[in-house]
Amino acid sequence: MLDRISSLFSREKSPLANQKSAQQWCKQILQLDPASRCNKVHELVTDFIAAADKVSFERLQALMLIDEQIQESFDAVCYQYISNPRMSKEMEQQLWKSVVSFSTDMVDAYQRFVQADGSESPQQSFDALMPVVLARSLRYLAIQAKWHYFRFEKVPPKLWLQAHQMYRLSEIGGFDCNSFELYSNGKDEVSSCADEYIQMLMLNTLSNNNLSVRQIDMIDGWLEQWSKFIQIGRKYQDTQHHFCINLQESQGPQKINNDLLGEPYRYWGLNDLIGHIQETLGKLMTGSSYASLGLNSDSRGSTVSDLLKHLDVFWTMCMRNSQVKRSARQKVSKSADVIYGLDRICRYVKLDNDKFNRQGAEAKGTVDYDEIMDMRLYGFVSSRTKEKLAANPYSFTNNTKQEVDWHSWSIDNESADGFGATLRFSENEWIRPSLLLASRENNEANWRIGILRRIARLSDDEVSVGVQIICVSPVMVGMKSLQKDRAETITVADLNFTAGLELPNVRTALYVPHQINGTSVNTLIMNLADYGLDKVYQVNARDKKFSVSLGTVLEKGVDWAWVTVNVLRQA
Repeated sequence: MLDRISSLFSREKSPLANQKSAQQWCKQILQLDPASRCNKVHELVTDFIAAADKVSFERLQALMLIDEQIQESFDAVCYQYISNPRMSKEMEQQLWKSVVSFSTDMVDAYQRFVQADGSESPQQSFDALMPVVLARSLRYLAIQAKWHYFRFEKVPPKLWLQAHQMYRLSEIGGFDCNSFELYSNGKDEVSSCADEYIQMLMLNTLSNNNLSVRQIDMIDGWLEQWSKFIQIGRKYQDTQHHFCINLQESQGPQKINNDLLGEPYRYWGLNDLIGHIQETLGKLMTGSSYASLGLNSDSRGSTVSDLLKHLDVFWTMCMRNSQVKRSARQKVSKSADVIYGLDRICRYVKLDNDKFNRQGAEAKGTVDYDEIMDMRLYGFVSSRTKEKLAANPYSFTNNTKQEVDWHSWSIDNESADGFGATLRFSENEWIRPSLLLASRENNEANWRIGILRRIARLSDDEVSVGVQIICVSPVMVGMKSLQKDRAETITVADLNFTAGLELPNVRTALYVPHQINGTSVNTLIMNLADYGLDKVYQVNARDKKFSVSLGTVLEKGVDWAWVTVNVLRQA
């Protein structure tokens, strides 16, 4: 081993002796496949780290040249992992370890030069290359972090400390925002230490979003350009900033509060990025190509637009939540039924509404409208009416054969605003942040409307989720638009959910009482496709009809929008 290291770093034989030796060595390994070329470079770098030889400007140039030459092969190995979700566990482990260990050793190799003092080499000789050295190191750290997200693992604390340290060094050097070519790959792409750092930070904000390997990699690619829309600041601005990072702690981004202020912290906001994403979605809808929008994705169809909508919703939610105060949590041990999806929630909320109205009618000694009509016409309740009532999905007769259409969650904490639960991921793979759902604690309780705010992976098959309750007494309503603006396909089973409106062009929604700055406002949760600013609908809540215009969006998910409404008149 000693002979190998001595031979490696003799100036005549070592590929790291100078740029000329490095170039010749790179040509010699060109005939190898990408994985083998990466292994050769990895062995070379590992030996360099193990050696106690002095660093020099020539060796740094050689290392940077070899790093640049191996990028195409390294990208091929990474793509092999990302594009093959059904590989065997053994192959997955082998590829994962290969990518992570290669990135780790590249960071350690560059660190030899970053940490060099005047006794090893004149420090000023490294200054010209230090911006690129730190930016490349930050990229390799970000790659390691991404590969941990692929496995739903937390980033090791050491990685955060290294990333914070390198970004801080770029600040001290005064070149943190200086742009340059990170690798000469012919793509005319420029980066900076701040861009690489922001990309790592922003991808971390999505690490608990239940995204696939392909989706995480796709977003990471977009962030190479999107990082230009974010600026890191030292002074907190409450109207502009939504995340912060402590350069002295071994953790990632945090939401801002009054305790997270001062010199160790850096701050950034999402306003410009959200604006760009929304503009991109608008251009996609008008027929712009992926390449013209800088997406450059292999995926087509709805995959890209759905992912962009998810990012728009999630980061917009982060902006909103950064200004919301949390209620104190209390530990509990209980269970709750949970359903998701606006259409399904509307059906069950209407069951609650009908149950409440039927109980009110029975308390007044009244009977069903159809029964009254039969008594007036025939003097008795017809068999047809009885069959209709029996077949009515909103009839609250005890039906022991009713199919269970909900999931059971174990609630372990709750507050005035919501609750937290611990779930088996294999039984709840549909969960994602900003998901609209409804919950109840027993069969007699009403369904409450909530939004899934938080997902945290605890183990391979266990996750912790947080739900905010936004309404405890929703009302299902029917909506009719006089404009023929959207084709509807309504099945026979849906006819009972239209609240008595004429067909076609009927939608369903949830009326949600809400307060904004202490003032009560009327709001609806509706399908996102039905929303349009100032669009007018006729809303039917049982026997009451209103004409309303839609106002601003309070919040939205991938397929739903929570909007304010202005009542124009009552029919």
